[in-house]
Amino acid sequence: RMTKRRPSNKKPTGLNKSLGNSLCNERQRNRKKHQIVATEDDLDNPAFIEETVEKVLESKTFESNMEELFAKAELAGSTFNAERGAVQIVDKDSTTVVRTNIDVKNFNEMKKNYEHLLKIPRRPPRHSYDTAEELHALENEMFLNWRLGLSHLEDMDGVALTPFERNLDIWRELWRVVERSDIIVQIVDARNPLLFRNADLEDYVSTVDPAKKNLLLINKSDLLLPEQQKHWSSYFADTGVDVIFWSALESTSNEEDEELSLREKCQFASSREELISLLKTKGGCAVDGKPLIVGFVGYPNVGKSSTINKLLAAKKVTVSATPGKTRRLQTHALDDGVILCDCPGLVMPSFAFDRSEMFLNGIMPIEQMRDHFGPISLLISRVPADWICDRYSLTLAVEDLDAVKLLTAIAFLRGMMSSSGVPDCSRAARLLAKDVVIGKILWVAAPPTHDQKEFDALFFLKKGDKIRGQVQLRQMEKKGLIESSKVANERFDVSFFDGPKSQAHVLSRNPGVTVADDLTKKHFKKKDKAKRMYVQMY
Repeated sequence: RMTKRRPSNKKPTGLNKSLGNSLCNERQRNRKKHQIVATEDDLDNPAFIEETVEKVLESKTFESNMEELFAKAELAGSTFNAERGAVQIVDKDSTTVVRTNIDVKNFNEMKKNYEHLLKIPRRPPRHSYDTAEELHALENEMFLNWRLGLSHLEDMDGVALTPFERNLDIWRELWRVVERSDIIVQIVDARNPLLFRNADLEDYVSTVDPAKKNLLLINKSDLLLPEQQKHWSSYFADTGVDVIFWSALESTSNEEDEELSLREKCQFASSREELISLLKTKGGCAVDGKPLIVGFVGYPNVGKSSTINKLLAAKKVTVSATPGKTRRLQTHALDDGVILCDCPGLVMPSFAFDRSEMFLNGIMPIEQMRDHFGPISLLISRVPADWICDRYSLTLAVEDLDAVKLLTAIAFLRGMMSSSGVPDCSRAARLLAKDVVIGKILWVAAPPTHDQKEFDALFFLKKGDKIRGQVQLRQMEKKGLIESSKVANERFDVSFFDGPKSQAHVLSRNPGVTVADDLTKKHFKKKDKAKRMYVQMY
């Protein structure tokens, strides 16, 4: 009897891996104890030096009631005493209701009324502390007051805030980038620039140093039509905001004419050389021979790392579809006179109706999406139902289309079935959300000075312009039930121009059997097939 082959890897695998790690850790602890005992009088012994483990920064945009209570207590430096029955915390999961008919006017009025209360946390002034301990205590106190202010803002009637960054260490990285940089470039998504733009960040930069300059870089502008870019360019020009349209992806030759027409009305950088030249022009000359430091800040997944890689002409920064890949401040030398500074993505507080907007814009990871019908309902309210059905080859009634019907149809069509044999709507929802983030399903927000329906009409085709039954015909063609006109015309051309071909008729030994029938028929008996193919001809 042969024994089971042992793995070639000498390191422990499987369950033995944890056992090996435990033995190694115990051996390390015993060795450290021996070093301490052997050299008790030696204060410079490495065994006495405490090993500092670098803390991994993780973005935290959502906290339960219990986590929020302990986080605020930690910032305030409070302690707890166990008292039975003193406090009772009830965590109740609330369902999300998506508004299909959004009153845009009331929403804009609410933003104007409470926008002055929506701020980002500030760093304590330099003259307010002397030691690092005092700075740490002041930062915790100011950050706690900032969170309490947002909590009071959420208690107001009709005000809803998006999830925001609750980790103080992530905000410290933003403070360092602002203090180091000479020009702060705020990168926003071209599909909804006002959602990603934070006006209070620009005020904070001016407060730190009036000599610092702000710049709004509208990334992913290749997803916009030329008319849509013109409308957004005129809006920012009227508001006095300095913007540059940019795309981190390579532009094709077909878009060169459109880019030339756009440059007449707005600043559009189509290459890295043009963007570098614009950054140097906006930032000005360096003082005392110091290089110009350009800081890139913004929401997660807006293209900060992709823009830096494009400027450096090399992949120096890790790029991922998951938001929040960059976790530390990173600096890269572009040339002798320019240094690029990359900041981790920050989810800044803003006004919104619910969390669905964050998932559809790629601000929050789609893997964290628990309510799968809310974001899809918001998508259906924005994108025409017939356009979605045409995009995914669905035969559904668009008059009463809802999220449940759409997700069930897509899951059934794509084979996304659960273990119990029912369509998996969660996988279908993640598929749709990812298509929205990468731009397969495109929806562009209109400027406040334009009507959203007229803005959507620039991109989406009207229902009357489509051929009725086009989706059904395409599905029947894929299933082979009917032939398309193109296939029928090609078959007719081949049969007409080629004409009949003369062939020699080969008889087999067995009468009534021809070679043509043998080659087209699928034989399950291999011996019979071989006999018929290799017949002896007369």
